[in-house]
Amino acid sequence: MRTTEARRYARWAATVAVLLAALVGTVYLRRSWQAAEARRQVPPSVPPTVQQRSAVFSFSKVEQDRTLFTVRASRATEFKEGKRNLLEDVWITIYGRTGQRYDNIHTQSCDYLADTGHIVCAGEVELDLESAQEARQSPGGRVLHVSTRNVSFDRDTGEARTDQPVTFWFPYGQGRAVGIWYSSRQGAVRLARDVEMKLAKSPFVEPVTLTGSCLEYHRDTQTFRLLSPARATQARRELTATELSLELDTELRAKRLLARGHPEIHSSRPGEQAVISADEFLALFHPDGWAERVLAVGQVRGHSTDALGEESLTAERVEMEMLPKLNQPRVLTATGGVTAEASGHGTSRQLATAALRLFFLEAKSGTANGKGRPRAQRLDRAETLAPATITWQAPTTVDGKTLMETTRMRGQEVAAEFGAQNRLRTLQGHGGAEVERSLPGRPTQVTSSRELVVKFGPNNDWSEMDQTGKVRFREGDRAGQADRAHAERASDSVTLTGSVVLTDPETRTTAPSAFFNQRTGEIRAEGGVRSTDLALPLSGSNSLAPQPTHITSERLLANSLTGRAVYSGSARLWQHDSVIEADSIELARATRVMVAQGHVRAVFPKAAGALDGASSDPPGRTRAQGKSPLRPGAAQPELWRARGGTLTYWGSEGRARLEHDVQAQSSQVMINAQTLDLYFSSAGSLGGSPHEVGTRELNRAVAWGQPIVRQGERRGVADRAEYFATEAKVVLSGGRPTLYDASRGTTTGRQLTFFFSNDTIIVDSEEGSRTLTRHRVEK
Repeated sequence: MRTTEARRYARWAATVAVLLAALVGTVYLRRSWQAAEARRQVPPSVPPTVQQRSAVFSFSKVEQDRTLFTVRASRATEFKEGKRNLLEDVWITIYGRTGQRYDNIHTQSCDYLADTGHIVCAGEVELDLESAQEARQSPGGRVLHVSTRNVSFDRDTGEARTDQPVTFWFPYGQGRAVGIWYSSRQGAVRLARDVEMKLAKSPFVEPVTLTGSCLEYHRDTQTFRLLSPARATQARRELTATELSLELDTELRAKRLLARGHPEIHSSRPGEQAVISADEFLALFHPDGWAERVLAVGQVRGHSTDALGEESLTAERVEMEMLPKLNQPRVLTATGGVTAEASGHGTSRQLATAALRLFFLEAKSGTANGKGRPRAQRLDRAETLAPATITWQAPTTVDGKTLMETTRMRGQEVAAEFGAQNRLRTLQGHGGAEVERSLPGRPTQVTSSRELVVKFGPNNDWSEMDQTGKVRFREGDRAGQADRAHAERASDSVTLTGSVVLTDPETRTTAPSAFFNQRTGEIRAEGGVRSTDLALPLSGSNSLAPQPTHITSERLLANSLTGRAVYSGSARLWQHDSVIEADSIELARATRVMVAQGHVRAVFPKAAGALDGASSDPPGRTRAQGKSPLRPGAAQPELWRARGGTLTYWGSEGRARLEHDVQAQSSQVMINAQTLDLYFSSAGSLGGSPHEVGTRELNRAVAWGQPIVRQGERRGVADRAEYFATEAKVVLSGGRPTLYDASRGTTTGRQLTFFFSNDTIIVDSEEGSRTLTRHRVEK
């Protein structure tokens, strides 16, 4: 064998030896591992204190063939003393009396005391509350989870409890407390104290935090019951009550919140505070978490304050329909003894009705006034659902004095519109409205109509008021009516239009339109005025007969405080047989003076005289006063007609004066003069009391300023002419009295007196002698 081959065989042998050694080592190591595994599989030796051990432990509580709960453990160790069992990987499943629940208590280890039936779990314990249906459909999905430690479970009562801190959570909320009690029979959980729960924030609303002294959760009804002092907080709002009940839906989302026991809601914003209380609050939630409807029942009281003043609302019931996703009211309906009040800057408003509805606008995004504050929601409009009474009080200035004005409105239906910062802009009354205004020391002003619109100024006091449809007005002893009325507070005035009628105890005036000012007493009427003076005879400025006085004109300007009235534009006054026409007629009730100006024309009844009885009494004899008979069979009295530039009548004296190119005439005589004084007496009382009722008749006339007297062909001139109606004579005096007669010549004297009845002239000469001359008058 060669050397090279020997070497090759040596290398092969060495390689085989190494492989054999590796194989042997592998087998040895495998056998050692198998022996170790076998040793581990051998049960440990039982300690002397342990009775026995088992891999599975389970027992159930059964009532009337219904399993209430089952206790399971993956391993149980029974000890010799104390009948104590150590349970590991423990599950307690509660089914409830109806089998609708699938609640689970889970922990790593518990001590089970067989003689007392107590299970004590010292470590971390998890409690899951779930319905059997939810467990079948989506296990672990809609579960209320509770985590705590040191829990004891009573086998006989099916109750679990601990006094340790507790945390809990569910799909839309979480919380914490101290101490817990759970009843498998009732399916209820009670958190003992220091409860705080937060409802999870949705994309649309702020989270809600609930706190209270104790919390109860009833699994069957899925309701949280939070006890006093209970509190719910969301952003700037806080609800306090003796008891809060939160009902969840099948998805464990907030569904219904009920607050009882003197509940109050507090809300705050910068510069604004609000509180509302009631016997009970109820809120209904959308599945996304925002409140859809809020209801307050029983003695509802609301109050708010801000920079503008205070507002309050009382009612028996208030219901709010909320804006979607915003937790802000859209519509508020209050019923049962509703009273709403607002005050600020010296003004106040109060509304009383049986039902009220408020509409709100959605708060705009952004900031207010550029100062970073969120914009507040504001009131848009309001309406009453029953008859309402609204009262305003606001200061006003009268004659330099500040007085408090009170305005009260009553309406069958009332609606209001609001502007920025909840300022009242307009108020409307429908189906019948009445407005009552009063100032200290002034008569109350009352207006009524079918429809009413009131506008308000920046200080929350009314500025304008419009009424339409059967408008009625009353102020003290004055009254009026029209189709429409417009009132302005700044000027304290009222304008009436459409078939206007104004009345007081003495007058009645109609016109297409009228204006009056309560403060100044000014009254204006336009477009065809007609007045009737109902005053007793001789008590007014135009006392010419015992019948009412009628006046027509285009315009009227009067003052109720001074008693002055001016009728202008084709003015015409008539009273029985007396008529006065002029451009304007002014009446002054206080002084009983009437003044007619511009193109005056007047007609007055003349006292019966000699010609009326066809008498031929000799000169110097006159009929006894008051005995002048009218012409037999005469149906109308003798009338005097006069015209001039101005006529002034003094009612207290029964005297009138015509001025400026005066002309007066009757069937007996015509007088032209610059001034003519007319004297009247009462028919039937010529010799009696001047205040005795009777028709005023022209008894005497005195002409001044180169008067001219005409009778037929005669013409008399003098500085003064005096006419006597009852004696049917004229006396010329002053200057150079002259009587011209075209057929019988001229007569002069210091004073001339001629009688119409018998054609007699008496001449008083300068020498003082009296000459009697007779002429026959051509008939």
